Amino acid sequence: MAQKFNAGLAERYGVTAALLLEHIWKEVKGNEFHRRCRYGGNTWMRCSRKEFTAHMPYLSRGMVTGGIGRLKKAGILVQGEHNESRFDRTAWYAFTEYGKKVMEESEDEEHG
Repeated sequence: MAQKFNAGLAERYGVTAALLLEHIWKEVKGNEFHRRCRYGGNTWMRCSRKEFTAHMPYLSRGMVTGGIGRLKKAGILVQGEHNESRFDRTAWYAFTEYGKKVMEESEDEEHG
């Protein structure tokens, strides 16, 4: 399976972060379309580090953790927990307003 990522995002945040952004953006947009995973005014996607590495087996859990950390520090993503069980610690991810703007601009670059 071919994996695409935006070169501009990769230059700014690294290839791992760019790959994660594309995956999370696609999931969040799908959840928006289906009007699901809405909490606190944001649309979220739920994914564990293990699930990320299943979708992208060329990334290690450490690479995923580092990439997510960079994106949170850059103000692109926020992380939360919206699980039904208090024992389920699977992370949820949503884009900040700034993050949405970055992703929309990266789409415009690709299509413009």
